[in-house]
Amino acid sequence: MSPSHSPEQAVIASQLASELEAYSEGLRELLERRWDPELYRRLSDQFDRMQMFAQALPRIARSWTELLISRVELTHALYNLRAPSRMNGRVVALHAQHEALMGEVRGQCRQYQAREGRGVAQALR
Repeated sequence: MSPSHSPEQAVIASQLASELEAYSEGLRELLERRWDPELYRRLSDQFDRMQMFAQALPRIARSWTELLISRVELTHALYNLRAPSRMNGRVVALHAQHEALMGEVRGQCRQYQAREGRGVAQALR
C-alpha cells in the first residue's frame, strides 16, 4: 500500500463499514418479512456498491470473496424455502455465517482506518 493511497483507502473503508451495517439491518428486515422483492432489490444494489468499495481495499479480498459466496448461498436458500412464511434452520445458519463474515470485513475496515490514524499521528510528530 503506498502512502498516497492510505487516506483514500481509510475513507473507503469507513464507507464500506457503514454500508455493511446498513446492509445487515436491511437483511434482518428482509428475513423478518420473509420475502420482499423491493427490499431485496435495494439490498442487491447496496451490495453492488459495497463491491466497488471492497475492490479498492486489497487486504480484504479473501474475506470479501467469502462474504460474496455466503450471500449467494443465503439467497439460494431463501429462494428454495418451501414455506416462505417460516425460516428453516439452513437459512438461519447461513444468515449467521453471513453476519460473521460481515463482522470480519468490518474489522478489516477498522484496520485500514487505524493505519491511517497512525500515519497521521506520525506525520504530526
